[in-house]
Amino acid sequence: MTELILIGVGVIIGAIICFNGYKIFRLCLAVLGGMLGYVLGDFVCNLAQGQGQQISLVARLLITGIPTIALAIASFALYMKALIALTALFCAYFVYKDYGSLFPGKGPAKVLMPLLVGFVAGLLLGVIVYFAQKWTICFFTAFLGARIIGSATAPFLWGLLKDNQYALYFQDTLLGTRITETPALTACFIIVAFTAAGLVVQLKSSKKRK
Repeated sequence: MTELILIGVGVIIGAIICFNGYKIFRLCLAVLGGMLGYVLGDFVCNLAQGQGQQISLVARLLITGIPTIALAIASFALYMKALIALTALFCAYFVYKDYGSLFPGKGPAKVLMPLLVGFVAGLLLGVIVYFAQKWTICFFTAFLGARIIGSATAPFLWGLLKDNQYALYFQDTLLGTRITETPALTACFIIVAFTAAGLVVQLKSSKKRK
């Protein structure tokens, strides 16, 4: 039940950003900053636990909550000044988390390569959004919302599909057998579909307001 509630909340937040991001872009940056703050706090917790340290629930809430709130407020306050850094960090995390298994190599190279590719792509995207704002803001917020929806729904949907031999064959054919136990392809389809839909809706609504 809790999982379904979290999925529902993720879909609602993602849909609002995906289809209305241009209207509430400043708030979208605050959400993105909060997401990155949570990822940072969660990384610190996992790093500490990996070294054998015990972290209580209260400590985890503080370690994840403080950077989440701090980066959300900073992103909202700085607005466009924070845009390029936020997009670069977000894309680096996105590529590493969802598609890191597609990159070759072992050890540090396996981690650094997807982070670097995502960071450079995000840096370019941030610069484009900053200087060519209207349609790129629509695209960026549509993608951000789609990413949130994908994160919320892909693991659940993949859990329903992974026992289907045709779904497995389809993912094996496209991505290879070495990553068939991940929802990567499902997430990719969700992100592409919602990004396209969100971009179309936002561009149409922005034209109507003229």
